[in-house]
Amino acid sequence: MVATRDSRTARRVGSSGTPTTIGTAGTGVGGTRTAGAASRSTRFEHVPALDGIRATALLAVMAYHGGLAGAVPGGLFSLDAFFCLSGFLITSLLVAEWRRTGTVALRAFWARRARRLLPALVLLLVGIAVWAHFFAGRSQAPQLRLDELSTLFYVANWHFIAVGQNYFVQTGPPSPLLHTWSLAVEEQFYMVWPVIALFVLRRSRTLWPLLATAMAGAVASVVEMALLYDPANPTRVYFGSDTHAQSLLIGAAAAIGLALWRDRRTRDASSPLGLGARAGLVALAVAGAAATATLWTQVGFSNPFSFEGGVAVASLAVAGIIVGSILVPRNPVARMLSWAPLRFLGRISYGMYLWHYPFDLWLTHADTGFTGLPLLLVRTAVTVAVSVASYYLVELPVRRGTFFTSVRAWAIGPAALAATVAVVVVGTSVPAMAAVPRNAGIATWPPAPSGPPVRALVVGDSVALTFGIDMFEHQRQADIVVRDDGLLGCGVALGNEIRLHGQVFPVAGPGPAGTGAAGTCRTDPGSHGELWPAYWTQQIASFRPDVVVLVAGRWETVDRTDVSGRWTNILNPAYAAYVESTLRLAVAVATAHGAHMIIETSPCFDTGEQPDGAPWPEDAPARVDAYNRLVEQVAAQHPSTVTVQHLHAMLCPGGRYTPTLDGVPVRQADGVHLTYLAQPNAGTVLAPKILPLWYRLGHAVAQQRAAARARGTSRPATSARATSARATSAWAASAWAARTRATSAWAAAEPWAQSTTRAARPRAMLPRRLPARARSPGDARRRQRTATRR
Repeated sequence: MVATRDSRTARRVGSSGTPTTIGTAGTGVGGTRTAGAASRSTRFEHVPALDGIRATALLAVMAYHGGLAGAVPGGLFSLDAFFCLSGFLITSLLVAEWRRTGTVALRAFWARRARRLLPALVLLLVGIAVWAHFFAGRSQAPQLRLDELSTLFYVANWHFIAVGQNYFVQTGPPSPLLHTWSLAVEEQFYMVWPVIALFVLRRSRTLWPLLATAMAGAVASVVEMALLYDPANPTRVYFGSDTHAQSLLIGAAAAIGLALWRDRRTRDASSPLGLGARAGLVALAVAGAAATATLWTQVGFSNPFSFEGGVAVASLAVAGIIVGSILVPRNPVARMLSWAPLRFLGRISYGMYLWHYPFDLWLTHADTGFTGLPLLLVRTAVTVAVSVASYYLVELPVRRGTFFTSVRAWAIGPAALAATVAVVVVGTSVPAMAAVPRNAGIATWPPAPSGPPVRALVVGDSVALTFGIDMFEHQRQADIVVRDDGLLGCGVALGNEIRLHGQVFPVAGPGPAGTGAAGTCRTDPGSHGELWPAYWTQQIASFRPDVVVLVAGRWETVDRTDVSGRWTNILNPAYAAYVESTLRLAVAVATAHGAHMIIETSPCFDTGEQPDGAPWPEDAPARVDAYNRLVEQVAAQHPSTVTVQHLHAMLCPGGRYTPTLDGVPVRQADGVHLTYLAQPNAGTVLAPKILPLWYRLGHAVAQQRAAARARGTSRPATSARATSARATSAWAASAWAARTRATSAWAAAEPWAQSTTRAARPRAMLPRRLPARARSPGDARRRQRTATRR
C-alpha cells in the first residue's frame, strides 16, 4: 500500500502533504551527541521522484485489476514498490527520532499512522456498507461484514487466507475489499517493526545490528515464501505478512544502509559526491528502473520465479531507484518520475488505491456500456474524483489537526471506530424474508406411501452436490431417500487441462494420498482415486438406487485441451462428439442394474464480467445450449431408461440467468452453484417441481423389481456390477483405439491422460463453504444407511 510519513515532517516540508525522503547525516551513530550534531543529524528534503514511484506503482496495479493484465502481467509486483518505499520511509523516521532523542515514542508514532491511514479507510468502509445494504445480494452481505471488520482492524490478509480466497483466479464476484490485504500487511509491520527497532537500538547503541536484523528478516521471508509456494493457489504466500515482509524489510535495510553510508563518507552531508559515486548511483537507479519495467511487463504470477525470488528482486530494484533518486535527484529516472502529473497522483495515491478496486467491480459494462480501455478510463476518472475529495476534505484536515485537537482525538478516535463498526454491522445485515414453508407444495404427494421409499442417487459435479443437498432437505415429505454423491470438480468429461477465467488448471482430483494423475477426474482419497465410471459403479452397487440423477454441464462447457494439446470447447463438433460419448457411458453405468436415469439439463451460468467488461467465454449461453442438445439426443436414444428433466428452464426462465425465483435466492454469488445454507434456499423453489418426477419414475422401477422378485427372476447384484464394469471397459478400449487412429479425435479418457503436470483440484468452481453434513461422500453414505435402517 501507500507509504506513510511523519505528520510533523509533512508540515515542515510544506502543506502539500507530499512524503519526504529522509537523508540521515553522518553526525554520529549513537544515541547521544552534542547539540550541534543533533541539530544537523537529519535533513528532511522533499524528493519528488518518490511521489512518481507511488504513481507508477498505482497505475500498474490499476491496469492489472482493470483489464490490462495482458500488458502488465507482473502488476502484482507493483505492491512491492509500495511496501519497499514504506519500509524505507518509516525506518528513516525511526532512525531520525532515535538519533535526535535517544528513543522512539511508540504511542505518538502509532497515533500519527492512525491519523494518516484511518480517515480515508473509514470513508471507504462506510461507502461499501451503504452499497452492501442496497445492492449486495443476500448471500454476499454476511461475508462482506467479515471482510469489512477484518479490514478495519488490519487483519484482512489473514482473513482472506482463512476463507480460502484465491486472489489470482476469481470465478464469482470478489470482495470489493480484497485489495486491502496490503493495508493489513503494512499496518502489522508498523506495529511490530518499531518495537523491534527500538529494542535493538537500545541495546546496541549503533545501527549495524539493526541493519543485520532487517537483512536477516528479509532473507528468512524470501526463503519462507519459496518453501510455502503452491502453484495451484499462491495466495497464502502473497498475502502472508511473514512471507511478504521481505519487501518492507528490504526498504528498511536500504534506509539503514544509506544512513551508515553517509556516516562513513563524511560528517558533512552537504559535501558533493564524487564523479564516480554519482555515476554509480545513476547506474543503480537506471538498472532498478529497467528491472522493474521487465518484471511488471514480462513476469506473471503463473511463473514460479515470481514467488521464488521475484518479489525480492522487485523490491531490490525499487530500493535502487529510491537510493539513486535521493542522492542524485537529477538522474534521468528521477526526472521522469518527477513529472508533475505523476507527483499529483502520488499525493492522492492512498485514496486512489482504496477506491479503485470497488469501482472496478461497480462500474461494469452492464452499467456503462463500455469495455476495454474506455471502461478503464471511466473507472479511473471516477476514482480520481473521489480520491481528490477524500484527500482535501478529510485526509489533510485530519492530518493537520484542523478537525479536532490532539486532546479531543483520544475520545473522537475510539468513537469513530465504534461508529464505523455499527455502520458496517447495520449495512451488512440481511433483512428477514417472509417465512416460506419448507415443504410447500410437497405435502400432497405421494397421496399414500406404498412400499419402501424411492431411492435416488445424485451424481455429477459440485453443482450436483449443492443440488443434492437441496433435495435432501425435502426427501422425507417426498417419500424419497436421496443420496448425494456429487464430486467436486468432476462432471462426465475427462481431459488434460481446462481454462477457467483465463487461467489454466490440470484436471485432477486428489487421488490416493493426494497423488491423482493429471488428466483425470478422480474421487477423494478414501475411494482410492477411481475415475467417475468406477466410482459410480461402486455407489450404485451399494445403494441400489431406483433412479440415478445426473447434474453436469459446467465442466463440459469450459475450454479444454484435446489429446493433441490444442484448446477446444463444446462448440467444436469433435469435442461435442466426445461429450456425447461420455453421456452414453453415463447412461450405461447408471442403468446397468435396472435403475431409471434422469439427466438434468445444465442451468445457465453468470460468473461476472472480465476485468475489461467483456463476458467470460465459458458462460456463453451457446455452450450451455450445445450441452443440453447433447443431453436430449442421448436421452432420445434410450427412451425407456432415460428421462430429461429441464433444470435449465426452471433456473433460467426465458434462457436468462436469474439469481432469485419467487423472491427466493436460488443461486450463490459465484453464479454457478445453488443456494443451500440458509432458509429459504433453492430447494424451497425447486423441490416441488423436481421430486414428483423422481418419485413417479423411481416408484415404477421399484414395482418392476418387486414383480421380478416375486417371479424369481431378480438379477444378482454381482451381475449389475459386472455389466457396468464391462460397459466401462468397452468404452475405454474404444477410446484408446480411436486415439491410436487419430490423435486429434476427442474420444479417449484415462489411457492418454498421462501428464507430468502437478495435480491440483481446481478450487475455483467449488462452493465457498459446505455444511458439515455434506463434506464427504463417506459421511453422506453413513447418513443414508442410518436413514434406511430407520
